[in-house]
Amino acid sequence: MALEDLKVGATASQSVVCAAEHFASRIVAGTPDVFSTPALGALVEKTAAEWIGNHLAQEQMTVGAQIVINHTAATPEGMTVTAVVTLAALEGRRIDFTWTASDGVDEVGTGTHQRFVVDRARFEQRLAPKRG
Repeated sequence: MALEDLKVGATASQSVVCAAEHFASRIVAGTPDVFSTPALGALVEKTAAEWIGNHLAQEQMTVGAQIVINHTAATPEGMTVTAVVTLAALEGRRIDFTWTASDGVDEVGTGTHQRFVVDRARFEQRLAPKRG
């Protein structure tokens, strides 16, 4: 299926079990051992990028440009967090998503995410001078 075949309203989801590597306390000392806001953002981005990546030509990829995270409930170790991304708009190279996440008890987050389709070789070429 090509990118153009995706319809606004289509969804994809991924889940992760909250473990130590996801803890807020790994980022900010003294905070709880719960699923962190950056881990929530990473789950959303991974879900969107992998889903859309399956619909791109081999020479293309997407890059994240924006993510809005409303983290609304804490999730302790051992619970599964599931992110559901919904295609909100597909305009040229820009792809907009809305998303929700839950842990089976609470909705733990909502927000938006934006990605852009880019040519992989051109992206690497532009990055090369920064690498030295």
